[in-house]
Amino acid sequence: MTGGATLADRGKSGSRGQTVHALLIAFFTAGATASVTAGVTASVTTGVSAQEHGNTSPAQNAAQPGTPLYTPDDLLFLSHMIVHHQQALELAALVPTRSERTEFIRFARYVDGAQRAEIDQMQSLLSAASERGIPIPHHEMHGDPPMTGMLSKAQMAEVAAAHGAEFERLWLKGMIYHHQGALDMAREQQQLESQSSRQPYGIDVLVDEILVTQRAEITRMQTWLTLWSSSATAPAANR
Repeated sequence: MTGGATLADRGKSGSRGQTVHALLIAFFTAGATASVTAGVTASVTTGVSAQEHGNTSPAQNAAQPGTPLYTPDDLLFLSHMIVHHQQALELAALVPTRSERTEFIRFARYVDGAQRAEIDQMQSLLSAASERGIPIPHHEMHGDPPMTGMLSKAQMAEVAAAHGAEFERLWLKGMIYHHQGALDMAREQQQLESQSSRQPYGIDVLVDEILVTQRAEITRMQTWLTLWSSSATAPAANR
């Protein structure tokens, strides 16, 4: 995904969280078994078939008895990723008043929309789990930064105080680091899912989306960082 996403695309992403929540509530309240889509049946006590996602074989759809729908680690992943995404929103909000590059401002708006859509999606999954009676683990984060892969208060202040080329350099370096933190979290979650042979409903697809989109965004930001840094340091006669 790129910063040139259309407003229509962003509108579709923005509604994803509400759609996920509605589907999950319908699933969780349907009884011992529920038909999620035509031809797809899931057991509330053993988990949800991922066949509807198109990413499992029929053999994998047979969940082992006693397999929880979500583990504490699954839900902690969602809670931590929400906090992580919220800092990305803070960074994106700084761009329009500190840079004049149209493509950079457009990219920041795209990041804002995409991260908000994923936050909505994750909050919907947590809410649906809670309404089903699944305990939501709470892990207070008092550190600075709150977790690996986030910027400290001093780093955020430094980015916010800058303008122009210096702001763009600091912002890109900070967001690249931030995105790499999200990739680390997603890969760790993916590894846990692989080790347990589980595909927690909604989370497996979310992890895949994060890995694909944020890798692409890192590539774009690294390209800009190189190009814009070269332009800023080039002799005037060569510009």
